[in-house]
Amino acid sequence: MSRLLKSFFIAAVLAAVAISPAWADRYGHHRGGGGFWWGPGLLFGTALYLAATAPPPTYYPAPVYTVPVYTSPTYVQQPAVIAQTAPAPAPVPQQNWWYYCAQAAGYYPYVRTCPSGWTQVSPVPPGQ
Repeated sequence: MSRLLKSFFIAAVLAAVAISPAWADRYGHHRGGGGFWWGPGLLFGTALYLAATAPPPTYYPAPVYTVPVYTSPTYVQQPAVIAQTAPAPAPVPQQNWWYYCAQAAGYYPYVRTCPSGWTQVSPVPPGQ
């Protein structure tokens, strides 16, 4: 049944149910005003009309469930990094001292290393 035809049918039923008993009282006598059937007839007819003209319900799509996939972790062994350290530089002498190496018989910076150890020598002879 088309929607327009349903609406027309419901409107006709509403008119028949709501109006005919409204003009007579319970003894069948005609009255000028509304009676007991006016309210329930109008209420019932309106409910039928609204039910027939209501839009169809909206259905949502069914939810989609996925199965989680387990993957084992991948471990990559990194190559070991060995830090190369440069040899410690020779101690930098202070500017107000000279350093003498007795084993090499020379002064710093002409002699770079001294296995026996450096001796501090004052650049100014004592007494001056």
